[in-house]
Formats: sequence, C-alpha cells, structure tokens
Amino acid sequence: MKFFSKINTRLWITYVLLIGFVLVAALTGIVVAFRNSPLLYWKEFVRLNYVTNSLANRLEFYKDVNWSGTIDLFLKNANLLDVRVIIIDNHGNILLDSAGRENLPMPAVADPSSAYQRTEGGIRLFRDGEKQAWFYQINPINDNNYLVSVIPRPAIRIRTLFQDELLNPLFRVGLIAMVIAFILSWFVARWITQPLQTISQSARQLAFGEFPPIKLEGPAEVQLLASVINSMDQQVRDSIQSQKDFVANVSHEFKTPLTSIQGFAQAIFDEVVQTQDQRQHAAQVILEETDRLNYLVNDLLTLAKLDAGTIRFDMRDISLNPILKKIIEKFEYRIASKGITVDLDLSEEYSVHGDGERITQVFNNLVDNAVKFTPVNGKIKISVSGDKRYSVISVHDNGGGIAEEDISKVFERFYQVDKSRGRNETRSIGLGLSIAHHIVRAHGGEISVQSELGVGSCFMVKIPIAHAKSK
Repeated sequence: MKFFSKINTRLWITYVLLIGFVLVAALTGIVVAFRNSPLLYWKEFVRLNYVTNSLANRLEFYKDVNWSGTIDLFLKNANLLDVRVIIIDNHGNILLDSAGRENLPMPAVADPSSAYQRTEGGIRLFRDGEKQAWFYQINPINDNNYLVSVIPRPAIRIRTLFQDELLNPLFRVGLIAMVIAFILSWFVARWITQPLQTISQSARQLAFGEFPPIKLEGPAEVQLLASVINSMDQQVRDSIQSQKDFVANVSHEFKTPLTSIQGFAQAIFDEVVQTQDQRQHAAQVILEETDRLNYLVNDLLTLAKLDAGTIRFDMRDISLNPILKKIIEKFEYRIASKGITVDLDLSEEYSVHGDGERITQVFNNLVDNAVKFTPVNGKIKISVSGDKRYSVISVHDNGGGIAEEDISKVFERFYQVDKSRGRNETRSIGLGLSIAHHIVRAHGGEISVQSELGVGSCFMVKIPIAHAKSK
C-alpha cells in the first residue's frame, strides 16, 4: 500500500479514473443518442412514406368507389411491403383495414383533417396498450377519406450496431485517448507534486538543523506553503540564535559576579585580606555581586512566570506621577554623573488600575535604558498625557537610536540591539524590555517604540486609566 500513499500516484490514479469516467459517459451518450435517432429507422421511414404517398395518389382518382377489386389490389401491394394500410372517413371510422382483423392497434385519429395538418404528412409514433411502439403516417385520399399507414417500430440491437459499425473505431479512439491521458496525467501530477517534494526535502533538512530557503514555485497554494515554511525557518534560526546569545550573555553575567565573589572569598579564606578596611571592601564586593546575581535570577523567574501565566498581580488604583518621581530620584546619581538634563512633564495627573510594583518595574527599566544610552550632557524627556480611556507615558532620549531592522525585535527576549558593545554597563541579557512588554500587555495596555539612528528613541506606554478599567 506504500505505492498508493504517494500524492503523485494518487493524483495520477485520480486523473485516469476521471478520464475513464468521461469516456464511459461519452459512450453512454452516444448509445442513447443512436437509440433515439431517426437514422436507425430510415429504411422503415422510406418504406412507410412510399406506401402512403403512392396509394393515396392512386386512390384519389377513385371517388365514391365500391371498396373492392382495384382497391384490394392496392392493398395487396401494401401487404407485400409489410405495411398495414387503413382507410378512414372524416370522423375516424375505419372503412377498410388491410390486416382484415379487429382489435389491432390503431392510432387515435378522431379528426383526420386536424391530425394531417398537425403532422403535415410526417411520420409519427404511438404506443398500444402493451407499450409496443408503432410508426404511422396519414394522408388525404379525397375530401371524405384518409389513408393511414402503420408499421411496427423494429427492435434494433444497439450491441449489434456497435459491433458492426462503431465498436472498432471507438475502441481505437478510446485506447489512444487513454494512452495520451496517462502521459498527460503523469506530467500534470509531477508538475503539481514537484514543489511539494521540494518542500518535503527542505522540511527534512530543517529537522537536521539545516535551513535551505525554498523557491516560490508551483500553484499559489504551494507557494503560500513554501513562504510560510521559509518564514518558520527564519523564526527557528532567530530563536536558535537568540538562545545562543542568551546562553552566552547569561554565562557572562553569572561568571563575572561569581568570579568576583570567588576571588574575594578565597582572599578572606587565605587571610590575604588582613586589615579591617580590606575585609570590609571584600564583603561589600561580595554583597554587591550577590545582589547582582539575585537581580538576574529574579528577572529570569519573572519571565518564566509571565510565560506560564502564573504570576499574580496586586491590582489597585495607583497614581503615576509619584512612581515616576521616585524613579528619577533613584537614578539621580547616574544622571548627574553624566550631566544629563531630565525634563519631567507631570502637569497632568492620571491614575491607572494595576500592580504598582510591576508598573514601577516597567518604567524603571525604560528610564534605566534611557540613562544608559543617552550620551554625556544629553537630554531625557518624560511626559504623561492621555484621554478618557488611556494614559500615555513617554520616555524620550537623544541617544544613538535603534536601526529600523531592530525596532520590531527590541521586545523579544534575549535580544540585544547592539551586540558589538563591550562587556560593560550597557550590556545586559536582553530581558528587561521583554518583561516590560509582558507586564504592560497583562494590564491591557500597549508598549511601542519610535526611533531614528543618530537622533534618539521614544518608548511609549499606554495603560487604561482607573475609571475606564472599572467600566
């Protein structure tokens, strides 16, 4: 059954069956057409027409005749041609019947004149009580009498006719058609399945870690599938690269504080650190590096909980202005050390419905990035605005900006805009914006960024205001 599992084989068999069905239907139509065609009975029609016209023409010279003698001679001629001849009057009464028997099938002709005008001398068909079919023709003899000629419709065997006339030509034509159909169906099936086979091969290579792009060819649906797989390949590559970057960044971020902790702890253990000031300095470094590790671990745990949907939010109405003021105070030393000017526009007061700690985490991350990437003597502007439904908080800096191809990825986890930076304070493991994105989305809001290289970046957070959320 493996042979029939291939789509190429199934398409080929489908085309063959379809063509075979068309040939059978065409043959059936030909049989039905021949069975009902007058061409099969042209000999009977000629004989019936000859008897009817010749006898009617002769009998019209004998008006008011005594139906004997000459008339009987004419009727015998009809019998010789195996045609039943009936003479009727204007009212359809039988005056003479060449069969000479009663209760024989007879077409219903109550008004011979009207019947003749309707048929115009043509040949008609009627069936008797036993469903036997008969051909008949009616012609006027004179003003008072009509001649009706009747013959049974012969039973023609279609099989015999086909064997004698049509079987061999139809067999040859059908055989040629089937051979051509086989060839064409094979090419059509191959034309359809070839792109699918290419996609299948690429999918197998994808399973082994190879990512060859698929050419967009074939039907539109196949091209769409190839495009989707190419997009999936790109996402897989991005995911793998992101995980590699994450492992490298996390390893470095953990290695640096662990190295410091290990070094100073070893120095204390080996009593290299002897004075009180040296021991206090070593303890301070160990504590700071431990806090750094704790911060990294908490970020990883937070992101894991956000992904799993298990994180709990303490939702309540909170005011944004105090939160932003406290964050600026927190970064006051770093801001002053770089000579940065902060324009804090809190002229409007908005309350949002959310978790104060998580909202603070969002803006803490945005302000941290703004301070980090703003040059010395640069400028940061933080403003709050909104409407009846949403409050909009903007954090704008005049740093180096973000490249257009990176803007769509800044909220992806483990993604870093500038991988060329050294291992200094501007490097991170790329979780802050991803966590901020998850938190804002969990509050029914949106976070976006507008940036231009050499000009700066503006991060905007839109969160539903308190009364709009309650509605």
